[in-house]
Amino acid sequence: MATTTSMTRVLARLQHSKEIILQWLFRNQPPGMYGALAYDVTPSLPETHQYNQSPKSVLGSILDSILWAVPRNRRSLERRLTRKHAMTKHFEAAIPKKNIIACLECGHWHEKHTICGNCYKKVKEETKQLKAAMGDDFLYNIPRQEIQVMYEEERDQRQKYKGKYIIEMDKPRPQWFPRNLMVRGKGNT
Repeated sequence: MATTTSMTRVLARLQHSKEIILQWLFRNQPPGMYGALAYDVTPSLPETHQYNQSPKSVLGSILDSILWAVPRNRRSLERRLTRKHAMTKHFEAAIPKKNIIACLECGHWHEKHTICGNCYKKVKEETKQLKAAMGDDFLYNIPRQEIQVMYEEERDQRQKYKGKYIIEMDKPRPQWFPRNLMVRGKGNT
């Protein structure tokens, strides 16, 4: 008995919403023009496209699209509670991190699987200076030979790097920037 009364309430709400939608659709029309015909308006389709289906009104097609957004199955209690109390949503920032270590180069703290932010800033700044030293040559004319970066104290070794494209820097080499960074294979050069 309770199901039929709730169903009649739903149908009454749908009837009311249908009337509101029709009033909104035909709000600028003269009175009486669509009053009686509004509920019975059916799209005219050719005979070949009907395929034994009853024709629907415009309102019926609107209400059908509204009623599609209904879940097919009930969510279980376990799934509801998992979604409600998921650690990733609310408490992720409250959990203390246990993978923080000190950088071996500068001593700043960072996560274990990431690069140190302080060291990265130094490398980024050095890269900016290298790009400035290269100039606009590298925008369109990329050298075909191997590139070698030379700092102040290495200028006397110019003969050693014959046949390479040399970028000169007017400052001492940083401690973290090794000389054999660009050398192929193993070696101390």
